[in-house]
Amino acid sequence: MAKLVENPEVATVALASLVKMISLLVAELVVGTHHDNIDLVESNVRAKLFASVDGVSSEATAAGVALAHRLVEPVLRDLRARAEARLREEEAEGDANPAEAPSALPKVAPSRLN
Repeated sequence: MAKLVENPEVATVALASLVKMISLLVAELVVGTHHDNIDLVESNVRAKLFASVDGVSSEATAAGVALAHRLVEPVLRDLRARAEARLREEEAEGDANPAEAPSALPKVAPSRLN
């Protein structure tokens, strides 16, 4: 397999760019619908953060994966802080407006009742 890039700095920038993209995608997930389950998001990112490239030695693969993990860790810490802040805000809003607190039962669209 041919080298993708000759300059290791280019590879570093590409990897950092991908990490930024992952950050944006995960931020939407965490701060959006699944903000209350940051543990699940973090464990899934860590478990899936690996790559195997044909023709690359196991040492280089391990070093690349380790680098990816080092780049992603600050992103995960930031996302955890943002998710926890949003959860605290929602809890404070619920305490301030108990009449407006969501019910324990999920809302069902009328069309789903038929």
